Amino acid sequence: MIEFLPNAPDDAWLWFACDSNYDGNGQLIKWMIEQPTCPEAAALAIYWYSGAGFYAQYQTREQVPDHSRDQFDVLQSLQQRFLGGFYRKTAVGFDPRNDPTPIGILERPGYDWVAGEPHAESLPAGVKNALAGTQFGVMNMPEGWVEGMPLEINAVVEQEYEDEE
Repeated sequence: MIEFLPNAPDDAWLWFACDSNYDGNGQLIKWMIEQPTCPEAAALAIYWYSGAGFYAQYQTREQVPDHSRDQFDVLQSLQQRFLGGFYRKTAVGFDPRNDPTPIGILERPGYDWVAGEPHAESLPAGVKNALAGTQFGVMNMPEGWVEGMPLEINAVVEQEYEDEE
């Protein structure tokens, strides 16, 4: 994916951000948010999918349980970059109050990340506001894509998992 994404369309970045297995793809997610070429919409989606609403309950790093501090740090850095204009503006949008990705429930697209967590309202307005642009949910992914990856890339990943076992 690191070879694929730099030349991929902007919506591919967002599809991966919204459909990826964050437990298994943490290194790639981290790589994505370190790239100034990452579309704003993908960065904002990663912010919310990474638990920004949950971590909003903590005012300082010291309040965060030890085992979660690294994730808190990642979210703080991502928030600072996003609000500072680090990411690339594109025609792809993302609305954290109306995410067209159904979060595993095809019958309920339109998830509200801000209302979904009681502490999310305390986050800065800039990360709660919709980014203008086409709202590409996972339902718009090309047929055959798995976890936000083209079939041929997913096949390589699956083979690597099998080889490790």
